Amino acid sequence: MGDLAFIGPFERHEVVLNGRLVPHLSSAPIDNGVHLTLDDRLGIDLTHDEAERFIPFLADTIAVTLGFSCFPCDEVPEPPRTTPWGRMVPLGDHPPFGDTD
Repeated sequence: MGDLAFIGPFERHEVVLNGRLVPHLSSAPIDNGVHLTLDDRLGIDLTHDEAERFIPFLADTIAVTLGFSCFPCDEVPEPPRTTPWGRMVPLGDHPPFGDTD
């Protein structure tokens, strides 16, 4: 036999905010809270109250990273795409990113 393994079972839930699926975010119930997993790589355990406050922020962050102005909400049901950021701007006397001088 090769390097074959059957791992599981896992209980996984999609995260829905304002009636929309939050991309790259899944959850699993834990005692007194929820375990969130971002991009199948990073996880955090939160209480239900913490999750209620944190998930909208995280959903906005994911949406901005994907090129939208925000995550869909009552005020902005179809967020527009944003212009990509041109380049990273250094602070202080540091040379721009990519400069080797």
